[in-house]
Amino acid sequence: MKKRWFFYSLVGVMFGVFDFFFQTWIYQLFPMGTHSITMLVLILGVWLVLVVPIAIHEGKTTGSVWPAAASSAFTWSVSVVAYYLFMGVNLIFIGLASRPEMHISNLNDPNYWINIKNFLVGDLLSGIREWIIVALVGGGLVGLIIGFVTERAKRTSIFNNLK
Repeated sequence: MKKRWFFYSLVGVMFGVFDFFFQTWIYQLFPMGTHSITMLVLILGVWLVLVVPIAIHEGKTTGSVWPAAASSAFTWSVSVVAYYLFMGVNLIFIGLASRPEMHISNLNDPNYWINIKNFLVGDLLSGIREWIIVALVGGGLVGLIIGFVTERAKRTSIFNNLK
């Protein structure tokens, strides 16, 4: 069991970093003012791609819907934290042209630490606080639904041939 949850956390971290770049790419694909339902479906739908296989695997392994829900909520939560932590690493160590004041090369600037503090409190912590609720509730519900569907499918022998 511990290996699965370690794997879920690794997948969550990798997905959090991937999602950072994926959202940037989607926003470039849809220029300002043309935000559409397609864009929303892509940005939110990719999160289902993450947890559906995890919930199915957990549901098949444990035979219960609750671990499937917990694994989905956990993986989404890890992804949210990884996303915002990578945002900080990106701003401070890699750098963004739109936020040069955040790069570590400006360490001697008198406002550097104030900028870092404002980022940590304003962007990082508030972003995590906001989206972790979505990850826990949404991930739990999605995992519960997927676990329930997996359990029902298992009973109707759809998955019996996949062992």
